[in-house]
Amino acid sequence: MNELTEGLRLALKGLEPRMGACASLDSTRPRASLPLELAARLVEGSGEVERSRAFAQGLIEVVRAIQEDFPDNIFWDLDYLASRLWLAGEPRAMEHLAGRVVRLCRGFGNKSVLRFRYIHDFLFGYDWARWVLRQPDARADTGPFDLGFLDYLDARREELVALIADKDVKYGPLQGSEFRNPFIFCREPPDESHLHQVLAQADLIPVKAWRFDGECRWHLPFADLRAEAALRLGLARRDGP
Repeated sequence: MNELTEGLRLALKGLEPRMGACASLDSTRPRASLPLELAARLVEGSGEVERSRAFAQGLIEVVRAIQEDFPDNIFWDLDYLASRLWLAGEPRAMEHLAGRVVRLCRGFGNKSVLRFRYIHDFLFGYDWARWVLRQPDARADTGPFDLGFLDYLDARREELVALIADKDVKYGPLQGSEFRNPFIFCREPPDESHLHQVLAQADLIPVKAWRFDGECRWHLPFADLRAEAALRLGLARRDGP
């Protein structure tokens, strides 16, 4: 991997201890692809030293942000996100995309007023599929990590912050160290893991984030199907959303 410096390779390798079990929703492999493995597969042999190094630095920043803002994250399928970062274009475009993803992590993660526990809904496309399905004619050509959708997420964050400030019934202030869960089903780690493994087996994950092409789909009501599956599995919340 001559495209990357030894320092970048060491930095990518150094991310691994904080990725836990590095679980994947791809049942054909024992774990998700590690950052160094993703970099090797995407940049090796490209001969594009400047782009390769910008990509690696962007990937490092994204993984660190996930680790810092979603430390309980379970599934680490970053293949599709990494591929979109590599395909973003020139180094400046890669830097911009990585920065936007980092900003979303900061804005939605455990150090923010929103305090969501996982980045799964972003990585696996549940937020994106729901957004596209509302206006498919206008949004079907916008991908899960395209800037148009990231703009929506930034705006949605501002809306949620305003709802929290107004003590909204669904999105009100949190108590103590609790995580935000506006869903009708439990999202404790064992529940989260089991539910999404069942959904993956049933081919009900909108973005196959473990693939470089993502095989992105929005044509089904994936969020509703997930909620229905959770209820069938006995994961209904007793306290309500």
